[in-house]
Amino acid sequence: MISKKRVVAVDDSNVVLKTLKNVLDKEEYEFHPFSTGTRAVEYLVQKDKIPDLIILDIEMPGMNGYEVLERIKKMKHLESVPVIFLTSDGEKKQVIKAVTGGIKDYVVKPIDKDILQEKIQTLLKK
Repeated sequence: MISKKRVVAVDDSNVVLKTLKNVLDKEEYEFHPFSTGTRAVEYLVQKDKIPDLIILDIEMPGMNGYEVLERIKKMKHLESVPVIFLTSDGEKKQVIKAVTGGIKDYVVKPIDKDILQEKIQTLLKK
């Protein structure tokens, strides 16, 4: 039996979370959606729930994506987990800030399902 890849997604938009669920609705993925950064961090601190990939929106009320990323980077058990930023802001300065902050990839909304699927598969193969 093939073990499923655990993917955590954090976005305040239910539409985006549903889109991600559709992209990841395959037998090889175990999908864990969260609508707030706070709830995601509460889940991620559990050392028995280590994801294989985290997809993270930047612009969210409360704890934004950069704040969530900062907390993730402080968790030793998550140091090798790749993070993809998913955002509507594709400005060059945002991309540079994200990459220097430790992001493995960057996807601009609206989501192109084929591109996102390819990026996910590439990161999970590493």
